[in-house]
Amino acid sequence: MRKRRGVGLVLSGGGARGFAHIGVLQVLERRGVRVDAVAGTSMGAILGALHAAGRSADEIYELAGALSWRDVLDLSLQAGLLKGDKLQAFLATHLPATFADLEIPLAVTTTDVETGEEHIVLDGALADAVRASSSFPGAFEPVVVEGRTLADGGIVNNLPVAAAGLLGCEYVIASDATPPRRSTFVLDDGEGSWWERMVATVRLERRSPMAQMLLRSTDVMQAILTDLQYTLHPADVRIALDMPKYRIESFREFEAIVATGRETAERTFDNLARERPDKLPPTRPSQRAEDRAHDSPAEHPDAFADERADEPADGQRSARRASSRRKAGSKAGPR
Repeated sequence: MRKRRGVGLVLSGGGARGFAHIGVLQVLERRGVRVDAVAGTSMGAILGALHAAGRSADEIYELAGALSWRDVLDLSLQAGLLKGDKLQAFLATHLPATFADLEIPLAVTTTDVETGEEHIVLDGALADAVRASSSFPGAFEPVVVEGRTLADGGIVNNLPVAAAGLLGCEYVIASDATPPRRSTFVLDDGEGSWWERMVATVRLERRSPMAQMLLRSTDVMQAILTDLQYTLHPADVRIALDMPKYRIESFREFEAIVATGRETAERTFDNLARERPDKLPPTRPSQRAEDRAHDSPAEHPDAFADERADEPADGQRSARRASSRRKAGSKAGPR
């Protein structure tokens, strides 16, 4: 029988746009919503794995904010523009070895590029699965995991709500950073030589006209597919992160994207409180707070300080015990 769990959090793909998930996590923590399981795709799989490993939203924020794109991107020009070795090293450094070592369950969605099917990874080597889920077509090389050639989960399902169902979640929050279907399309002005434009594209400073058209086409197809998937597998709450001015490669806009995630999540829950308070997520203490509450008094000597303050002093206790013994003796009578 599948174990039932409380709140499930679904984190979409979206490249740099996915940093908005950090802001969503911050809002959930501040509102007392404890996540019991996570399902993620691409950037959502990376951030979701970090959270499932026990990192708080603020800890993830500090880790991501300190990264440079050079720390995780390495040039390849083979099956993908980037090899992914640096990303693999980053994941291996900051994540446990296997799914079994996580603090809460995690589902990582990928795409089997040979069958064209969604493949959800629930166990095994964690870094391999997350890297595969993050292997955006043409950007990163695909990853072979247990005989399957896997790539970005966003190819077939960028918002894997159904995966949260596999984890037994009774209430699901979906944070959706999928690029918008409607957006202003402006071609690059073409200044500079071909090589200068190519270098600028690799350094994520600009898009070549070819990249602009290909990526915009991908955005439109992904947005339509995500909406179709969502009609089949809706969440209890969908936080739609509408960020038309930020692209999947807008890594330099980290702070602004996280702030947008916070603002959107706050607005979503505020609206829900006014219109459908019955649909608000359940709140309860964090797991760490519950663990502290169950620890023994010896480990936390101040845990019962308030109760001790109400107790009488030693001398008073001794006098009361003596008085109680005398009263007991008088009631019993002579033997």
